[in-house]
Amino acid sequence: MYSGSWLCDDSNSSIYCPNKKSRLDNSMKRENCSSSTQHTHVHHHHIHHHLVLDEQTSSNSDSNTNTNNNKKRKHCETTSSNIKTNNSNDGDYQLVQNEVLYSMTNSYEVLEYLGRGTFGQVVKCWKKGTNEVVAIKILKNHPSYARQGQIEVSILSRLGQENADQFNLVRAYEVFTHKNHTCLVFEMLEQNLYDYLKQQKFSPLPLKSIRPIIQQVSVALAKLKQLGLIHADTKPENIMLLDPQRQPFKVKLIDFGSASPVEKAIQSTYLQSRYYRAIEILLGLPFNESIDMWSLGCVMAELFLGWPLYPGSSEYDQIRYISQTQGLPSQAILQQGQKTSRFFYFNNYQWKLKTPEQYERETGIKSKEARKFIFKNIDDIQHIHLKNDLQNNQLQPEKLDRIFFVDLLKKMIHLDQNKRITPDQALQHPFITMDHLVDYANSPKYLFILLLFFSTSIYFILVLDKVFK
Repeated sequence: MYSGSWLCDDSNSSIYCPNKKSRLDNSMKRENCSSSTQHTHVHHHHIHHHLVLDEQTSSNSDSNTNTNNNKKRKHCETTSSNIKTNNSNDGDYQLVQNEVLYSMTNSYEVLEYLGRGTFGQVVKCWKKGTNEVVAIKILKNHPSYARQGQIEVSILSRLGQENADQFNLVRAYEVFTHKNHTCLVFEMLEQNLYDYLKQQKFSPLPLKSIRPIIQQVSVALAKLKQLGLIHADTKPENIMLLDPQRQPFKVKLIDFGSASPVEKAIQSTYLQSRYYRAIEILLGLPFNESIDMWSLGCVMAELFLGWPLYPGSSEYDQIRYISQTQGLPSQAILQQGQKTSRFFYFNNYQWKLKTPEQYERETGIKSKEARKFIFKNIDDIQHIHLKNDLQNNQLQPEKLDRIFFVDLLKKMIHLDQNKRITPDQALQHPFITMDHLVDYANSPKYLFILLLFFSTSIYFILVLDKVFK
């Protein structure tokens, strides 16, 4: 039986709840719910729009069909309710209205059902005798999930020895067993990043808002790397905003249900939500914590575009999108992949990507086009959403900032995991440190932006001092 606290000081806990969605399988729902969408081919400065064919039909990226501007990005999600009893027999705990969950030292009254994931469900609870509201993840009592549950408990126990606020990690209070179900108690956080984007109608975020998010998650990943841990599910749903009103873009990384120590990473394991799945996972290569940097790069691009960079409806489409934008992985990398032959064929002593038609003939899986933007290369991203009405003293620093943004992005999603940027290196990258904006610090507009941006993190107070020294 698990019981006891994790050496966390819970005196300063937040008391609002995340609309906690599920892990891998449930997050797939939004990935598979992309209907026909408007997208853009981007060839350097030449941008033209056309319609993506419905996913139920063969796609043709050169279609000239008139576009419906009212097409919207869709997301399939678990609907929250006051209490939702799960009647499945796959090990989920059967919730009862106003039930009380007992640990050795505390009792928690169930207030609201928040969501269901692969390894269990999450409920909003009141810690009786206090004014605290917490999130409790109730793991399934099922042999298939028992081992991963033990790993999650072990990892959270280790993280409980760290300063959760300093390293932007969700605070875990205690673990206990209730009627043979392991229960994990977490602080309540305001809103996940995906729901925030949805609330904003998926409007692209400005670089000044993207920067602190990437910086803070990089701090979290740097700590995980130092501890030899892989998060393995970094995505907007698992990045929580603490308080969007009082602390804009102050975030924490949550959900360690897929995490594992690096030394226990198993090749060809099904990991990461598809949009954010690293190329080495797709190909079945040995991997390490660098898969988290790939995921964070995909998140960074999504925040900038207002749409996932690689929204593949299958692993084949995921690799097809990546290859069309970044080129094929090296032959050496392809040769090592245990899953390479699923997506590539070997001809004239080299691996070549199967055509959509060839892949469909072999698997019965139809290739679909779900991208809103189709880029010839990553560099072309910098030309998207650039406002032409900016004054010159605003346009030049914006263009320069975009150049460094794209440079960091390319390093985060490098096809060779051994050459991919590390979290600590990312924290020293000019896009994060903003060294390139020093010459524009006297601009009133940029002074305001810098002050607003720096206010989100103690780290940036140090940068601010350097900029205006």
